[in-house]
Formats: sequence, C-alpha cells, structure tokens
Amino acid sequence: MADENLLKLLELVRPESDFTSSNIPSEPDYRLKDSWAALPEVDSYQYLVPSDDYSIKKSNDIDVFYIHPTGFFEKKWNFNLDKNSSAYERTEVMLANQASVFNESCNIYAPAYRQATYYSFFSNNENGLKALDLAYKDIERAFDYYIENFNNGRPFFIYGHSQGALHGQRLIHNRISNTSLKNQFINGYLVGYVIPENSFSNLFPDLIASKNSLDTGSIISWSTVAEGFVRGRASTPHWKPDGWGFQDMTKKIISVNPFSWTSESSWYEQDAHHCSIINKSNNDVFMDLTMLHHTNSKKSIGATRIQNFQSRINSENGLLETRGDLIDKMRKMRSFNGDLHSFDVMLFWGSVRQNIIDRIDAFL
Repeated sequence: MADENLLKLLELVRPESDFTSSNIPSEPDYRLKDSWAALPEVDSYQYLVPSDDYSIKKSNDIDVFYIHPTGFFEKKWNFNLDKNSSAYERTEVMLANQASVFNESCNIYAPAYRQATYYSFFSNNENGLKALDLAYKDIERAFDYYIENFNNGRPFFIYGHSQGALHGQRLIHNRISNTSLKNQFINGYLVGYVIPENSFSNLFPDLIASKNSLDTGSIISWSTVAEGFVRGRASTPHWKPDGWGFQDMTKKIISVNPFSWTSESSWYEQDAHHCSIINKSNNDVFMDLTMLHHTNSKKSIGATRIQNFQSRINSENGLLETRGDLIDKMRKMRSFNGDLHSFDVMLFWGSVRQNIIDRIDAFL
C-alpha cells in the first residue's frame, strides 16, 4: 500500500495542466556562470566539509560532472531555474551533502537544469516522461559545453543521485560509451536510481558493473534502506536505448556496498575512512516540501553524533540494507519509513570520499 504521506504530497504537487511546448521554461545558457550550480572557481556549498580533519583542493587534475537530484516540488512540470526559490536552495543543500565528497580530489562542475518535478516519477503517463526528457536535454547540452570548454582532456567522473542518476545513465550511454571519451572516463557513481540487472548490458555495452574498490570504466550504484524494508511502489520510469518504459520495482538492481565495494550479501562494518554526515542548515527545506521561497539560511555539514552501523546487499532485490546504532537513531525521526534514499551519500560520505581517491590512483 502506498504511504499515506506520499499520497498527500503527490496531491499537493500534481501539475495543474498537461506538459505542452507553451509551458516550458526558458533553456539555460551554459556559457553563463549563472547557469551552473557549481564551478571550481566559484566558492559555494560544494566546498563544505564536516570538520577541519578534511582538506579541500580547488584546482585538480581530475573533474567530476555532478547531476543533482530532484528538489522541485511544485505544480509545474519543470523548474525555471529561479535562484530565489526553495527548489534552488535544495540544490545548494545537495551540493553540501553530496558534491562535497569530491572537493579534495576533483574540479566540480554541476549544471543548473530544468529538473522534472517530483510528480513526474509517479504520473505513469507521457507528461512525466516529457518533463524528464526536457531535463535530460539540459544535462546533455551542459555536458557537451563542459567537454568543449572546461575539460581540456582531463579524466573525469560522472556522478548523479536520484533524478540525477537517471540522467547520468542516459548521458553515459549517449555521450561516453563507444566514444573516444571513454578513455577519459574513470567511473560513474549513479546512486539512488534503479539500474535493473537485466538491462545493464543494453545501457552500458562496453562498461562493467563495479565489483571492487579499484575497478575503473565501471558503474557504481546503490539504493539504501533499513534492514527488511521493501519498497511499495510498483514501478518507476526507466530510460532504455529504445525508449522509455516503467521498471518493475521488485526486479533485482545493480548494487555495491560502500563499506566493502562488493556485491556480497554479508554484513560489513564501517571502514577506517567512515564518516556519516548530517546537514546542519537552520531551515530544512527538505522537511517542508510546500515551501516556495529561498530561506537564505546558513548551511553547514557535520559528522553525525552516532556513527556505528552495518550494511549489506540484499541478494534477492539488490537493495543496500543497513542496521545498527545510527539506523536505530534514524528510526525515531518523524519522517522515517525505512527508505533511506535521501541519505544514500550522507551515510557513506567518508567511505565514498576515500574511494574516489583510490579509483583515481588506480586509473592513473
């Protein structure tokens, strides 16, 4: 049965009209700095760290092209890139919570884009798919501009979460697989969106699903839940080279465990580099999804007070299950339902940060 809170949210954000060419926001111009959520030379939230124990480096020999997740919860199909909006503030929060894992090792490039509204993933019709197509169009144009004007032949990662991971799948297929750019491509961290096991070779014909902490030319993915949680949704939009479909959510997905960097079903303790983080913003725009305006609140990240937990890959469905003291503490949150999607990166922030460095060394 669908979560009651989810059904209420979907009613609040259901667009009031069909997707048409007349209600499309103006496309971003990636020649302009203002059309980027993050650039290496612009001090912003991607440069936050949880403590002084972590160093930041703003000029690197490696890049990351980061595609942020959904932060748009309004009754329109696509975001208009208004930087005074709550949707853009959520992008800033994601730069802090997610993009920051790369701020010691990579130049961070993150386009602002006409992201599809949250409702697009539940509409089960052409409207939502058209909104996702429009969002992807921006990502592809931004990537092309990045390669032509910023990259200068450096090795790079593709990194996306949730909606960003969905667009990242499509981008790697269309722009990197079977092209000369594959020689510069280190890995794709495509976290928090399904990559069906039986679709992998079709999506990524010349890449591999990651099996260890050092492989390159691979796709790295996981979707985090509390132990025993089963997602109630029947399906979700899934792009394939022959067009859109709706993926059965019960089918097994590609996944690795960030504590072991394998797909084993054994429980693993946190590693030596582990650090789970929490967002310490004064006003949490992810709690009040009806908020429309930017709060201009101060933002920071810090280590969670409790750090201990374990994780494993569920051998039947591929979900990354978690248990332990930190997860028990999270169960007390008002919004907790067992799905830890919003914490996919934050729970494993320190381990992912070190793994990026390890994979760069392996690639070089």
